[in-house]
Amino acid sequence: MSPAESPPAPARLLALDEQLIARVAGVTDEEIARRRRHLEDISPEAATLADALGGYLDGGKLLRPRFCFWGAVAALDAEPSADQLDALARCGAAIELVQAAALMHDDVIDHSPVRRGRPALHVEAAARHRGGALRGSPEDYGIGVAIVLGDLALSWAEQLAAPVTDGGSRSSRAREEFDALRTEVMAGQYLDILHQAGGFDSAPDREQAALSVIRWKTVPYTVQRPVRLGAALMGASDPVLETLGDWAIEVGTAFQLRDDLLSVVGDQDETGKPIGGDIVEGKRTVLLARTEAAADAAGRALLESVVGRSDATPEQITSVHALMRSTGAVASVAEEVRSRAARAQAILERGAGIGDLGRAGLTALAVQATDVDSLPG
Repeated sequence: MSPAESPPAPARLLALDEQLIARVAGVTDEEIARRRRHLEDISPEAATLADALGGYLDGGKLLRPRFCFWGAVAALDAEPSADQLDALARCGAAIELVQAAALMHDDVIDHSPVRRGRPALHVEAAARHRGGALRGSPEDYGIGVAIVLGDLALSWAEQLAAPVTDGGSRSSRAREEFDALRTEVMAGQYLDILHQAGGFDSAPDREQAALSVIRWKTVPYTVQRPVRLGAALMGASDPVLETLGDWAIEVGTAFQLRDDLLSVVGDQDETGKPIGGDIVEGKRTVLLARTEAAADAAGRALLESVVGRSDATPEQITSVHALMRSTGAVASVAEEVRSRAARAQAILERGAGIGDLGRAGLTALAVQATDVDSLPG
């Protein structure tokens, strides 16, 4: 941007953002309605799977489709055409389906009871089992439904993205990004499970293991692959893709570190997740690793007795949160979020070939994803 130029007006960025969100919602509704008709041909009961998936997707922030969109705008240095917007919306909707599948399965793996302020899918399905007085275990039924619906969402994601990403050289590059997204998030999920079990032996220590989980479970499907997918679809050069990828690693890592903080200092009504959920689930986060490293013998004993206990009392969880603060772990993680956000912005500012409009959109999205200064102390 030359000194004489002014940054794009916030109203313009908001209007483009809202345009993308509306189109993703439209594509998603159309796709689910079409898939429901197919399922109705199988049975009325099968058709309820489409209804469940539609309800599950409702209320999402569409962060990943927006990263995809603004990556495309950054590569274009212009507003997308109607056809380009439609292609980006289809890719964004496909990414949301991948996310839905990952969350459904993740909640089963972590025994999480709540998602987005509502009962997790497997919990909700178990409740329907009880309400309908069906045979067998409600819990097993709920897990089965979550696995099936997650698999279905993955299948539909592939079918939704295929018309856009199967074709010429631009679409083939985008296809590579979409394929990498799915492989990497599943590999990251496995590393998370392995780390929880104490088997991530190639990592030098617990903090590096937690960072590796973030790098492969969160970063690729939240920021890196979506932003590169959108840019690739618009014909971005290799240097632009590399810049966006480097930027995304910093933003995506900061995003997850912030999310870990929300389990301690967040507002449950805003996050949609129970405060202390990571403690009960025994999540091996960077925050926990830093707390363990800084705690004295009494603090480590507290962590050993509480973390990962499904029957942990509110008082015990509060004690662990107090330890996370008193050891300086909360403050240090918050500072790392700020540092990574600053590094990301520096990468974006010096990146050649990135348009001003896209740069402004990505900057605004990164601020939203990495803000820790507004969190409660």
